[in-house]
Amino acid sequence: MKLIWIGAFVLLFASVASLVSNRQSGQLIEQSWASASNVLPDTELSDLRRAIPAYTARVSALLPDPFRQKFGDRMWQALELMILRALLLRHVTPVIVIALIAGLLEGSWARANQKALVKMHSPMRFSLALTSLGFIPVLASLWIAAPLAIPATLLVSTLGTVAISSTRSLIVHAPTQF
Repeated sequence: MKLIWIGAFVLLFASVASLVSNRQSGQLIEQSWASASNVLPDTELSDLRRAIPAYTARVSALLPDPFRQKFGDRMWQALELMILRALLLRHVTPVIVIALIAGLLEGSWARANQKALVKMHSPMRFSLALTSLGFIPVLASLWIAAPLAIPATLLVSTLGTVAISSTRSLIVHAPTQF
């Protein structure tokens, strides 16, 4: 289990490093803006266009001077892209919460309609459901730092599917007696 989390952290670090060293961050920003127009209304997009440079300057100011001088322009565009994606994720979070609630309701219904409640639960399935629920923030973080253009609608559908199936499995395979 620890290896999975270590691997996810290494993958996240490699994605950020690739994003900073990549010269195509400007192109990725434009593709992200284009895909954001499918998710957010124009008023929200105009608010984000004004807010992102301010957020980027603030985050850049928090970094140490030698780091900021060494990576300068390459880091600026990568920070803008990550901040844009983080703000987009903040706007689509209610959809993921709705998917979690749908999984909870579906799992509760499935558990209530079992003919004979099994006294022994499946620890493997329960553990897998718990791990996949914990993997949702990791997937979101990997999307934020991804050095390629992934539409926000694909992220929402992927996270929603993982949320529904994991929550359902968590409820159905939860221990009945402690």
